[in-house]
Amino acid sequence: MEEIYFQAIVTNFEPPNQKILNLYKKYKSFQKIFEIIEKDFKIKKDWEKEYQKLKNLGGEIILRKDKKFPQELRKIKEPVLGLFVLGELNLNFPLKIAIVGTRKASNLGKKISFDFAKNLAEIGVLIISGLAYGIDEYAHRGALSVNKENIAVIGSGLDLIFKDPRKNLAEKILEAGGAIISEYPLGSKSLAHHFPLRNRIIAGLCDGVLVVEAPIDSGALITARYGLEYGKEIFALPGNIYDKNYEGSLRLIQQGAKLIIDIEDILKEFDFKIPQKIKVLSLSPKEKLIVETLKNGGQTTNELLENLKLSANELLALLSHLEIKGIVFSQGGRFYLNSNYY
Repeated sequence: MEEIYFQAIVTNFEPPNQKILNLYKKYKSFQKIFEIIEKDFKIKKDWEKEYQKLKNLGGEIILRKDKKFPQELRKIKEPVLGLFVLGELNLNFPLKIAIVGTRKASNLGKKISFDFAKNLAEIGVLIISGLAYGIDEYAHRGALSVNKENIAVIGSGLDLIFKDPRKNLAEKILEAGGAIISEYPLGSKSLAHHFPLRNRIIAGLCDGVLVVEAPIDSGALITARYGLEYGKEIFALPGNIYDKNYEGSLRLIQQGAKLIIDIEDILKEFDFKIPQKIKVLSLSPKEKLIVETLKNGGQTTNELLENLKLSANELLALLSHLEIKGIVFSQGGRFYLNSNYY
């Protein structure tokens, strides 16, 4: 089986390896490559038994030439020849967003990551992240909070994640119908140089990269750079200029990443049709009151003040926010709901 030969090759020649890439380009056969380079193997095992270990774990190998192999990864410059997969690698979603950031996230950053992932997943957006501590972890947790499948791309062998404190999170991802994927065979340790390479896969799979909270040396910026190179949309959340955890995020914005404050800012970039349910859920209680009132037709500021019992300053601030979000508009002295939203 080609999968067995692939496993043997990547165990001895860590991907992406230029020699292996050149041989694959020439022969398109892992068996042929195996026959050519087996003499150079430093690690020799019973490769069928190794493959059975993966199967016993519930995993599979998806090769580049397989129909199941992600089309998104065929387009990136740093080729991926195969993936080790646990769960169901389903990428058939109208929108795929990678949420990334620092491992040493603040409580606020964790909450933002959780909330954005939750609200995006709830309306049918696939969340992709790296199962690292901090921002990644809470992105996965956010999607799982609404029982939505999501994808984790890791930088070690699939078996090692089950010897890690994140084991429970990994199991929940699989239970929700998601997938854990790696470029590395069983037993591969989480080495530092694996993660920049892992990040190219995250960037390759998604339509857009959201950097939640990232210092200047964060690996999340590597994901953003890959995303930019691959033609993906890059989003970043603003933060305190004196907080080093946001220095990388702010630099991204300075360099052209789109500054966002809510999920609608992301969805509009892709002309994603927002279901009514989420538009209501994403509003504050007082904003919802305004929306419910305007469902009966346009009203003047004075009529809204009388009906809602709000102060003038508070009402104007709320209306301004709803206008910025595109939910209401003013015409002829009255405020109306945007028909694209409700």
